[in-house]
Amino acid sequence: MEFCLAETLAYVRDRTAFGRPIWGFQNTKFKMAEVATEGSRGTVLRGRVHPGSTSARVWTSQQPPWRRLWCSERAQRVADTCLQLHGGYGYMNEYPIARIWADLRVSQIYAGTSEIMKEIISRSL
Repeated sequence: MEFCLAETLAYVRDRTAFGRPIWGFQNTKFKMAEVATEGSRGTVLRGRVHPGSTSARVWTSQQPPWRRLWCSERAQRVADTCLQLHGGYGYMNEYPIARIWADLRVSQIYAGTSEIMKEIISRSL
């Protein structure tokens, strides 16, 4: 989420439309505020990968299902928003946002599909 925010912020400050930077549009500022909020909430919930871990995947698998579900779903939503702000360039593999969007989609699968996480969570209710 942090990567998406940084990439998109740099892009909207540089890219112009209708004679002014995209950053000058209220909708862009509101969308970026939403992305920043989601990212900061995700950081609090996610924590950091421990240096002693062999991989982020191992660390992720040790997290409770509700955390894996929330973070993977929100990260994809953030990436969708950021990709949208890139316009047509967001779908070009030359732009990092296109690659991160595709990479984040798989996080809803390898961390345990969202549906499986919901099934596990529902069993504890």
